[in-house]
Amino acid sequence: MNGFTRVLVRFGANAARGGRRRHAGAAIGLVAATLLLAACGGADAGQRIASDAIGSTGPTGDAAWQRVVEDAKAEGQVTIYSSNTNEQLAELASRFQSEYGIRVDVVRDVDTNLHQKIGAEQTTGRAVADVVTQATSVWAQQQGAAGAFAAPRGPAITASGYDAATLLRPSLDFVTSASVGTFGWNTDRLPKGLTGYADLLDPALGEGKVGIVLPTSTAHVDLYEHYLNRVGGEGFLDRLAAQKPRIYPGALPLAQALASGEIAAAAFVQDQTKDAEAGAPVASGFDELVWGAPMYTAVLTKAPHPNAAQLLANYLVTPAGQEAISFRAASVLPGVASAVTTIDKVAPQDTEAMTADALEALKVRFNQLFN
Repeated sequence: MNGFTRVLVRFGANAARGGRRRHAGAAIGLVAATLLLAACGGADAGQRIASDAIGSTGPTGDAAWQRVVEDAKAEGQVTIYSSNTNEQLAELASRFQSEYGIRVDVVRDVDTNLHQKIGAEQTTGRAVADVVTQATSVWAQQQGAAGAFAAPRGPAITASGYDAATLLRPSLDFVTSASVGTFGWNTDRLPKGLTGYADLLDPALGEGKVGIVLPTSTAHVDLYEHYLNRVGGEGFLDRLAAQKPRIYPGALPLAQALASGEIAAAAFVQDQTKDAEAGAPVASGFDELVWGAPMYTAVLTKAPHPNAAQLLANYLVTPAGQEAISFRAASVLPGVASAVTTIDKVAPQDTEAMTADALEALKVRFNQLFN
């Protein structure tokens, strides 16, 4: 799902009074049906994501923070623009609304479209977004330098196990998770599996048996030009081209092709554990350092709901918020049941090399190699 998706999840105070777990499951079932989350095995997100952390919202903070919480409840709503997955966002919205009785409006899209929307709102003075979470480091740094972000105030960010010294940046955005991609295989077509990325170069996997994703974001610059050379050997992309792999527009259609048996192996999918548990003939593996795109979150200076924005931003790095937003991803807190790893196990990125020009150059080289 690479296109624009707007989800209005409206659960107010009445829902909160009705009991967290019952209403969380109902909300997620509704949203999941709306978003056609077919790749997730058909079960709703409440059944897929562990629930031990529901209600664990971290430190309560001081009296000033409690005033922020009460003012946020009075505002009654908050809008997040995000390129996190639909299932992560649906679970996040449900949990937050059940906890605070505040309506969450979710606008899910790819980074470039979110950037354009926020730019248009800044130009027209008609702000809609309160919080933004996206994976383009340079854009976040530029926005922060231009004064577009407000300093986060929540106690979970500033006074808990969250490593603010490393993950809260001078541009006032902060890492809330990392979207993780790895290699996977169809267990029917490849019962012996894969031990690492280098196995994708096996001649037996030539002629369209391997699937890869089209480079569409600056994060793919790091994936194709740096990470794969580290774990698969220098010149990995050039050697992979000799396999004549199938190319897919994103990780979701690639995972669907893997599950259907259209391809035997994939170079860039989410952890396949949940899919396998749901009966899909798939598996995945991880190197010691995994590839991941850090997700940078910020509170917008011109947020229409500034207190609810601060409360939601803080909630993202509480145990309950992490369990939602780090599903199949890397968490920024330890012991998050739904995460596949932690942020310290994600390979460092050369963010200065991940520019728009570098992406265009990669697209040209990719086209030359694979077309």
